[in-house]
Amino acid sequence: MSNSSQTFSNSLLSGRCHGRVLEVVCGNEKSEEPTSENHKNIIVLVKDQLYALNYQGDTELSAGSLISFELGENSEVVKLKTEGPAVNFEAEGDLLRWRRPAINPSRMKLLRIRQQIIHGIREWFELQEFIETETPLLVSAPSPESQFSPVKTDSGFLITSPEFQMKRLLAGGFEKIYQLARCFRKAESGPLHNPEFTMLEWYRSNEALEVLMSDIEQLVLHLSKTITAENFPVKIPLPPWPRVTVCSLFKKHLNIILDGCESASQLREKAQLSGHAELLVDLATEPNLTESLAYEQIFFRLWNHIEAEFADSTPLFVYEWPLPLASLARPCPQRSGFAERVELYVDGMELANGFRELTDAAEQRRRFEQDLKNRLSEGRSSVPLDEKFLRCLEQGLPESSGMAMGVDRLVMWLCGAKQIREVLCFTEDEI
Repeated sequence: MSNSSQTFSNSLLSGRCHGRVLEVVCGNEKSEEPTSENHKNIIVLVKDQLYALNYQGDTELSAGSLISFELGENSEVVKLKTEGPAVNFEAEGDLLRWRRPAINPSRMKLLRIRQQIIHGIREWFELQEFIETETPLLVSAPSPESQFSPVKTDSGFLITSPEFQMKRLLAGGFEKIYQLARCFRKAESGPLHNPEFTMLEWYRSNEALEVLMSDIEQLVLHLSKTITAENFPVKIPLPPWPRVTVCSLFKKHLNIILDGCESASQLREKAQLSGHAELLVDLATEPNLTESLAYEQIFFRLWNHIEAEFADSTPLFVYEWPLPLASLARPCPQRSGFAERVELYVDGMELANGFRELTDAAEQRRRFEQDLKNRLSEGRSSVPLDEKFLRCLEQGLPESSGMAMGVDRLVMWLCGAKQIREVLCFTEDEI
């Protein structure tokens, strides 16, 4: 393995060290100076740092060997022990998977920062007197929303979110709760997605959605103050961060005026009248699609165009979403046709999604049943409804607000990573 493009650490190793040999060069191979035949220059990988060391001894050294050593003056190895055979690096991907010498920061370093971020998250919520909860990963009924493909097991489903169980805790008297949960969504892979991911979700009873938006700002500010600044190449703007409505973005970027009550065909017509028919030209009208799904397809085709326009305006809260996209959010009391829903965008990706929670059990059941119809119209399998959650709503859920944030994406944003695989120990294709 050539070291021509490698950067060596200047930090001084001390005490007993453990690493892996990347390259061994006999002293007389690359130098005209007379040297002992036992003298070797070795390049050693310790954690994710490279060190060029001198060794004079008769211990056999091979690329890929594990070694333990101590250093004397001039980075000369005075004690050395080898373990394991020589290794073909190309044949064993895990040896350099997390610490490729030519990549800085290494994946190993990003995972160390991730651990600090998760510690900081817990620290902030502890300071705000939240209770950390642990709800089941395996449930009898997942979210029925048509965009999700839950993972089915012999005894139930892996959660796409801990939302339903956390709301049941709110109904039972808990007021400020949060959770760092592993969530699972099949068929979600790519630069920003992995089928298994970490979700930070938190709820406040009797608080407005704006309070949880402020929570995000203060949480990120806390992380930026408590974690070494050099780990965050992105400058975090001081709060408050900009807040805009979905309507204002449609008006600004597409000259489309939304009223939240338009049908799919009416939304398509508005796009055509505003001169943006080309955005929908390959979006055929499917006869089997439900009205709500047809609306979603048209809306998000337009939204993707808008999103590209404000990708550099980061971070940005986008609130008041059309009621057909309400999910589990309650309608806006002050704006008919819209829901109390907010999304936070950073670096062109959705980072968080929050609701002023719907407490109307009958309306929630109606939406769930529509979700099931949507699933069938898309050819997705049906799922059972969570009757315990619906019964909880019937018994009374306090006025509450909730927020869900992708932890993997938070780490990506703060560390300047462009691929989710950089901040995960393993992605789907690595297991």
